[in-house]
Amino acid sequence: MPNLKTILFDLVGVLVFKKEKYEPKTKDEINASNIEGLFNHVDDEKLINDIKAKLKLTNTDINSAIRLIPEKYERFEKLWKILPKLKKRYKLAIINNGNAIASKYWKEKFGFEIFDLFINSTKVGTKKPDLKIYLLACKRLDVGPKECLFMDDRLENIEAANKLGMKTFWWNLERNKNDLLKTFIKHYGH
Repeated sequence: MPNLKTILFDLVGVLVFKKEKYEPKTKDEINASNIEGLFNHVDDEKLINDIKAKLKLTNTDINSAIRLIPEKYERFEKLWKILPKLKKRYKLAIINNGNAIASKYWKEKFGFEIFDLFINSTKVGTKKPDLKIYLLACKRLDVGPKECLFMDDRLENIEAANKLGMKTFWWNLERNKNDLLKTFIKHYGH
């Protein structure tokens, strides 16, 4: 069995979570939530057209709102604190089903410099659970699927990674994320 060389993270539901008491209040915050509700994760141009058609927003409205999309999320700090230790042993990457229209604001808020790779589904034209996105990550990181651990909160994405022979860790959000982290550290964080 090959040694583990890479950890592939999902973004929302593993590395970041919605703030517990977040409620959109301003016009821009409400627009940001509505835009997020239209995300299709594979085509930014279609998303912009949907926003204009379904939400009746102008380019100015869209630009004011998209910068706020990441604001309703916060890091799972306990996990981020162990990333430097993990980085000494593994390549770290993110595979994110997300539109790219707000990606610069996500980078500004969270800083992904510690990661060797950030794959955004819109930029590569495919999304989880399509096997192509996992294989693309492996190719770009120069590792085989069996050398990867993939972590996600969606079971269908975990099952897809399993088909490729990846080790997987399901962040089942029905369980406490602190307990999940302890289990993860026990198996992979030493």
